[in-house]
Amino acid sequence: MSLLNNLTKTNYSSNQVTFSHLFSYGVHKGTTLKMRNAKMDEFLFGYNQNNDTIFNLDLCTLLLRRAISFLKSVKKEKGQILFIGTSGKTQRLTKMLGESAQQPYIVGRWINGLLTNWENISSSIKLYNLFLKKLQLSRKRKANLENSFGGLCTLNQLPSAIFLLDLKSDGIVINEAKQLGIPIIAFVDNSSDLFDQIDYPIPMNTGSTFSIFLISSLFLKALKN
Repeated sequence: MSLLNNLTKTNYSSNQVTFSHLFSYGVHKGTTLKMRNAKMDEFLFGYNQNNDTIFNLDLCTLLLRRAISFLKSVKKEKGQILFIGTSGKTQRLTKMLGESAQQPYIVGRWINGLLTNWENISSSIKLYNLFLKKLQLSRKRKANLENSFGGLCTLNQLPSAIFLLDLKSDGIVINEAKQLGIPIIAFVDNSSDLFDQIDYPIPMNTGSTFSIFLISSLFLKALKN
């Protein structure tokens, strides 16, 4: 059964998600018709006179509510959510989300084996917390350490969920998460070929900082309530 069929049979509710908000922030704007991935067609409303595709915001709203419901359940079970956004347009927002929600985050280069080699990586995080960040190191060395481990100080176990703010930049994470069965939430535009690898996709305009900010703020509100 397709994700779309599952969605239409389930009622996900959140008074923080409205059609008008999504529309006013341009969440509905997709890529050009020529660039679209056919796998994403079921989430499109159509296209305009300029051949720019338009997302079906009713379906996007259902997917968004579904993802919010999942993250709230992770929080309720005391699981950790790892926010990842290493591109220029998502770094500051990722850090804000992590710090505001009191969850770990990554804004620098992905550490290979962070998930699949967790035992060794967790030792490095503990070492950073206890010792390395207190050393009198050069500014460059401190910046590199902060980039790698600064947002991971609170990660004391494998995350229960991963939130990708920029799938194009951080798709490398998917392979490790899949090996361990860690669910992934991600913003996905309709040119992506990774859509069917995301457990909780949010089809939307990923080219707009305003759209990304709006959807991120909805998740943050849900996690803080």
